[in-house]
Amino acid sequence: MEEVRGSERRWLRPLGLFLVVLALGIGHPLILVGVPFILLALVVPGGRLRSLILGAALLILLFPLPGPSGDGLWFAERGWAILAGGGFLALSWGWPQRSMLERGLLAVAGAFLSAVLILAGFGGTGRIQALVDARLERGAQAAGALLGSFSGEGEGEFVGALAETLGRTAEIQGQVFPALLGLATLAALGTAWWLYVRASAGSDAGLSPLARFRFPDPLIWVFIVGLGLILAFGWSGGPGRVGLNLVVFMAGLYAFRGAGVVLALSGGLSLPAMLLLAVTAALVPPVLAFGAMVIGVGDSWFDLRARGAADESAGSG
Repeated sequence: MEEVRGSERRWLRPLGLFLVVLALGIGHPLILVGVPFILLALVVPGGRLRSLILGAALLILLFPLPGPSGDGLWFAERGWAILAGGGFLALSWGWPQRSMLERGLLAVAGAFLSAVLILAGFGGTGRIQALVDARLERGAQAAGALLGSFSGEGEGEFVGALAETLGRTAEIQGQVFPALLGLATLAALGTAWWLYVRASAGSDAGLSPLARFRFPDPLIWVFIVGLGLILAFGWSGGPGRVGLNLVVFMAGLYAFRGAGVVLALSGGLSLPAMLLLAVTAALVPPVLAFGAMVIGVGDSWFDLRARGAADESAGSG
C-alpha cells in the first residue's frame, strides 16, 4: 500500500520543479522546459509516438515559422535553452549511467561557458544585461500598477513603499540573474526529463525523491570560492559579481539538499508540519531558505543522513 501511495505522489516531483522554474525563471518557463524536451523527444531513438507528437507540437509552438514577435530576448531565451538542452541531451545519450542531477549540473555549467564565449565574441554581454534589467523593471512596474488598482483611499503611502520594494527586488534579481537562471534551468531540465520518461516509456519514476537529493561534495569549494571573491572584490561588479552568483547558485542547491535531509530524517512531513512550512515560506522565506541551506552545507561535511540512519540502526539493535 505504501508503494502505491508513493507512486501516486510521484507527479509532485515534476510539479515542484516546475514551480521552481516559475519562481526563479526570468524568461518564459515553457521555453526552459519545452526546448530540452523537444531535443530529447525528437533526437533520442526509441521513444513512443506520443513523445514525438508532443515534441513536434512544442516545436511549432515555441519556434513559429513567422519568426520572433517579442523583444530582443526572443533569440537569447531560445539560444540558452538550446545550449542547456543540447548539453543535457548529449550527456544523457553518452553518459546514461549518471544521475539526472549530475547530467543537469554539467549541462548548465557547459551552457554558461558556451554562452560567455559566444557573448564575449560578439560583444553582447552588456546587451543581454540591459534586456534582462528592462524586463525585470517592466515586471516590477506592472506588479506595482496592479497593486495600486486594488488599493483604496489612504493606502497610497503603503502602495508606494511596496512599489519601491518591488523595484529594489528587481535590481537584486538583475545582479544575480545568472544564478537564478542556472537554478531555474536545472529545475527545467528535471521537469523535461520526467516528462520525456513519462511520454516515451510510460514511467513516472524519472525523478528521485527529494529525500535522496544530493550532489558531489567537492562542489562546496565552488561556494567557498564564491565567498572568497566577494570578500576580495565586493559583490557589485567584476569578479565580485561572479562570486555573488556562485554563492547564490550553490546556496539554492544546498537549500534543496537541506530540505532533503529534513525529509529523510523525519520520514516525511505531516499535514500540520507542511502547513507550518508553507506559512513560514510565505512570511519569512529568507529564514526558511537560510536554515535549509545551513543543513545542506552540514550534510556535505558530515553526511547527516548516513549518521541518522546509523543512529536509528543502533537504537533499534
